[in-house]
Amino acid sequence: MNKRWYVGISIVSLIVMVSGVVICSRNGKTLKPKIGPVVEAVYALGIVTPYKEYSLRVGMSTKIERLFVWEGDTVSAGSPLVQLDGGIILRSPFSGTIAKLNRKESEIVTAQESIMTIVDPKKMYVRLSLDQESIINVRKKQKAQVSFENLRNTIITGYVSRIYPSDGEFVVTVDVDNFPEGVLPYMTCDVAIAVREKDRALFIPQKAVINNMVYVIRNRKKIMVKVTTQKYKDGWLEVLEGDVKSEDAIIVR
Repeated sequence: MNKRWYVGISIVSLIVMVSGVVICSRNGKTLKPKIGPVVEAVYALGIVTPYKEYSLRVGMSTKIERLFVWEGDTVSAGSPLVQLDGGIILRSPFSGTIAKLNRKESEIVTAQESIMTIVDPKKMYVRLSLDQESIINVRKKQKAQVSFENLRNTIITGYVSRIYPSDGEFVVTVDVDNFPEGVLPYMTCDVAIAVREKDRALFIPQKAVINNMVYVIRNRKKIMVKVTTQKYKDGWLEVLEGDVKSEDAIIVR
């Protein structure tokens, strides 16, 4: 009798243990969804570009008699730039800086050849080129952050102003209200355009999703929910579509 009793107890215990294993293997552990902000950005290398850039040219070959400026000089609108053969004086169309000087005094300049280039460093924007996959998500007025290698602690905010194709490139321009002191035309910078922002996004474990389905425990019941997700980070997915609630317990297999 005692032996039968012990055998019975052993069988019951074994059944309980096996049942427990099956329950664990079916349900796995549970985790709560995470709630938090998400920012999806497009990254690219930009070039600081002046809005005003003027290349001084002549319509016929002539000789440079005198130069009134040199590279790096600041000029005002109407300031004399160069005196040509015959006493003709060409003047600056706007206030700016002489960025490049291609000819010296007594040299001959041919028709349509650039004598010098003037830029306005007070009015600049950032120009960047994106690939087809990235440009499709960019829209006008999206916020952008601009940073320079030696100014990492300075936050520079701008906005997408134009989007257009150019010679096989997909070009985006970013207007910046104020560039930090020391930033000059043609400097390179890192640009991050925020193409999607959400203050309260819902995240679930990647291991919980199988064939776009996830099991949740809600009101003490196990239910199956179809979800559309996209990869976030550290093994978590952002839920884009699906009836998953923040109070659900997500079953991770």
